[in-house]
Amino acid sequence: MLARAPAVAEPVDATAVVLEVIDGDTMDIRDANRGHLRVRVLGIDTPETNKPNSPVECWGPEATRFATETMLGRRVAVVPDPTQDRTDRYGRTLAYLIREDGWNYSVEAARAGMARAYVYGGAPVSRYDEIAAAEQQARAARRGLWGPPCNGATEPVAGSSGSAPAPTVYYRNCAEARAAGAAPLLRGQPGYRSDLDGDGDGVACEPKRR
Repeated sequence: MLARAPAVAEPVDATAVVLEVIDGDTMDIRDANRGHLRVRVLGIDTPETNKPNSPVECWGPEATRFATETMLGRRVAVVPDPTQDRTDRYGRTLAYLIREDGWNYSVEAARAGMARAYVYGGAPVSRYDEIAAAEQQARAARRGLWGPPCNGATEPVAGSSGSAPAPTVYYRNCAEARAAGAAPLLRGQPGYRSDLDGDGDGVACEPKRR
């Protein structure tokens, strides 16, 4: 079996900022060159927390929390993979997100036991071997979703944090947020969404300027 080519050097040109974490493998960013993008992170799959008409899966909230703690507000490079499409059928950008310090989210989420190495449509990403090796480290150490209560199974488990949806706050628009007395909404607070933050400054539903 032929060995894969070594991964390319990590870029240092971090032109984007992570504005919002949707779940463990999907994030909203604002890129200096391309504007607002929703990125489906390449090479990994994390337990579901926001899939319509589906329960929250085991270790889903923890994977989302890991993404929030490690990526929210960080400057990142948005790196496509020559083996993959640039967007998926939902219009999301397909890319690796690599922090300006060279920390590759796909690899490190797998190493932390927050994600599985993922192959879509039978075409592995060019960094699959690196991601899969990181996953094996997590499996061997029984970290994250590989330990109890999930033990590698992401179906909801009674008594786990994945057995029921985490409490959420959702405002359809800024008028609703203001009526609830919640505005302005800061990035990271319940109810904040990037599409309510028109200028991307981390503050949604700001007071209207006169």
